[in-house]
Amino acid sequence: MRKRRVRVPIEDKEKIEARLAAGESLRSVARSYDICFQSLQYWRRQWGLPALKICRTKGEDHPNWKGGVSIDKWGYRLLYAPQRKKSHPYTYEHVLVAEEKIGRRLHKNEHVHHLNGQKLDNRPENLLVCTASEHRILHRQLEELAIQMVLDGRIVYRDQKYQWA
Repeated sequence: MRKRRVRVPIEDKEKIEARLAAGESLRSVARSYDICFQSLQYWRRQWGLPALKICRTKGEDHPNWKGGVSIDKWGYRLLYAPQRKKSHPYTYEHVLVAEEKIGRRLHKNEHVHHLNGQKLDNRPENLLVCTASEHRILHRQLEELAIQMVLDGRIVYRDQKYQWA
């Protein structure tokens, strides 16, 4: 959604420049005026000021750096590991721990299975290195156990979700 065009009053020029000089980002200043940062750049040029450079820093020098740790959309922890020479510098923590445990890099056909099912529990004793087919078998066994628990009445479907009986 495009933001509406807003005229930034020249009376605010000194206040804006003071905020930028104090280290506040161009984006946050623009947000306070309910405009995009490009519009603020435009008004700075109209006032005869040079455009600010877009941040080109990486890693620890980047203003959004969070220590090199993040959680992906599937719930696995990613660590900053640029030494792995991949297309992107982040690697799954469970892969790094499993590789350290077995003393080598994983082969392409190897997967890491979390024995207790908790994706963030990356202790070496909770990780099992297995082939892709063995990994599928393990998950199929879990699925069969869950189905058996439904059949035994230990798990029931209630309020649009499965719950313990």
